[in-house]
Amino acid sequence: MAQQDFDTAVQTVERLTAQEKLALIERLARSLQGSTLAVSPAQQRAALQHLRQELAALPVRNPLDGFSNRQHDRLLYGAP
Repeated sequence: MAQQDFDTAVQTVERLTAQEKLALIERLARSLQGSTLAVSPAQQRAALQHLRQELAALPVRNPLDGFSNRQHDRLLYGAP
C-alpha cells in the first residue's frame, strides 16, 4: 500500500465513531480467521449474496447540493 493510501485510510478511520471502529476491528479479525481456510464456490456465492443484501439495505441519497459521488470519493480516498 502506498504511503498516501495508508495516510488516507488512517484519516478515514479517525473520523469513525467508536462503534464504527469496533465493527471494523471485528470484521478485520474475522477476515484473518478465515484466511487460512479454503472457500468453496458455494461459500463464495453465499458471501456475495450477503454483500449484495447489505448494499441493497444502504440508504439512497441524492443531495441537491451538486456534490457528485466522484467528488465524495476524492474527498475520502484522495485523487487518483
